[in-house]
Amino acid sequence: MFSWTVIATTGERFSDFAPYVASVNDAGTVAFQAALRGGGTGVFTGSGGEVAEAAGPALLAAVTSHPDLNDAEAMSFYGDLPRGGQGVFLLRDGLQTIADTGDQFASIGPLGPTMNEAGMVAFRGDRSAGVSGIFAGDADGVATVADTEGPWIEFHGLPVINGGGTVVFRADRKDGVQGIYAGGGGSIRTVAETGELFETLALFPSVNDRGTVAFAATLRAGGAGVFTADEGRIARIMDTDDAFEGFRGALINNAGAVVHTATPRSGSLGLFAGPDPEADRILAIGDPLLGSTVAELASNPVSVNATGHVAIRVRLTDGRQVILRADPVG
Repeated sequence: MFSWTVIATTGERFSDFAPYVASVNDAGTVAFQAALRGGGTGVFTGSGGEVAEAAGPALLAAVTSHPDLNDAEAMSFYGDLPRGGQGVFLLRDGLQTIADTGDQFASIGPLGPTMNEAGMVAFRGDRSAGVSGIFAGDADGVATVADTEGPWIEFHGLPVINGGGTVVFRADRKDGVQGIYAGGGGSIRTVAETGELFETLALFPSVNDRGTVAFAATLRAGGAGVFTADEGRIARIMDTDDAFEGFRGALINNAGAVVHTATPRSGSLGLFAGPDPEADRILAIGDPLLGSTVAELASNPVSVNATGHVAIRVRLTDGRQVILRADPVG
């Protein structure tokens, strides 16, 4: 179902892509963070030909997250400032600072930001020591979506912002409940929580521009599955009664297609585009690739687009690292 486009490999130019994932926009352009063989780090873009540097050591002391890339080729990411401190940045008509530790924030991150087509960026940070939160904004200002001064004690994964400005995030409440929540317009609604149906919720939910949320979870009655939530209705689209024994995450695109990170029965962790671990297999640990074998792979909600491409960071058993784009065939 998929062919491969090699975007970049470690070697003469790049020394490391880990630990960050790659993102892909609807045109198929892939953005990724890399350490340069000559020193420093940056963010880069490519579509299978020449790789272009979007931001590097001349602009920032370091890039410290994956980049997210929209269809206008604006880009957001975390980085270290030349003068010291951390920031979340929007690269659009030059480098714009959304927030940094010289102003409202004690720290930025962890993991990385997401952005929508309007250039709104969602990110995690600490406003002060002991107060963590989810935030959204652009160069004109930042708003708090949720923080630990409210009912939450801890946030996980990435906050994912869709075209309507809704931010979906995974958090633990102070009463021990795990939840997935959607914030927008000054209010927050519950998408899913542990309790009667769910035992645990995976750390990386995703959302598309229609507002459909996809996530993996284990069930209180036993087993696990991949679920979607849409206008308060939760649907199970895959579970461990079928060919898979466990699910780690679900990535939904704007066409409504879901890629899941899962382990087939008697198989290895991989990325799959449907319920059949062979016919719907994108890539899994142990697969042959580029004359070697896949030892590690990583993608998250920024790694899929509406046309079915999946951006993947891969480590091979021969020591090489590769940024790939999986391209749907047919």
